[in-house]
Amino acid sequence: MKIYNNNIVYLFLFLLFAACQKKEIFQPEQSKHTDYLQNSQKYSKIRETNERKYLQKWVNKQKDSLQHIFETTSSGIWIRYVIKNNSPLAKLNDQVIYTAEVKDLNNQIIYSTNEFGNKQGILGKFNEIRGIESALYKMRKGETVEILLPSFTAYGLYGDENKIGANAPLLIKLNLIDVKSP
Repeated sequence: MKIYNNNIVYLFLFLLFAACQKKEIFQPEQSKHTDYLQNSQKYSKIRETNERKYLQKWVNKQKDSLQHIFETTSSGIWIRYVIKNNSPLAKLNDQVIYTAEVKDLNNQIIYSTNEFGNKQGILGKFNEIRGIESALYKMRKGETVEILLPSFTAYGLYGDENKIGANAPLLIKLNLIDVKSP
């Protein structure tokens, strides 16, 4: 029994000694992964800025040939109304039915209206690209708009892995067929 008590005393003294030791805190080393992320963010910002400048020049050239000019929006897209009306704007949680024709900036059709088909979604819980949802918030039932999407509001770094390549800005003719409030 005495050996057992001695072991407890030694264990207690060891734990007390270990707890009183000054612990050195090591700072994490910067990894190559962190450097990669920082460089990637810098590259993305530069690419986004350059793309915005390029698209603004493209829009300015269109002003000469189009009756209606593109307006910039706070969501980072350009929009021009082809058919406009006075019904209520689509809003958060509205169910929308829409169709689109997707083109490149050379006016070459990538997806025709038939290929795109009628799609539906609930605003705020959307499965479509961000630029289309942003435009639908600015539309009314029966309206048609043309939107210019920078690649980062379209299909981004990977494209659609079919017909749209990486970092491709798009010109989309968007028709809002129906809006249903919940």
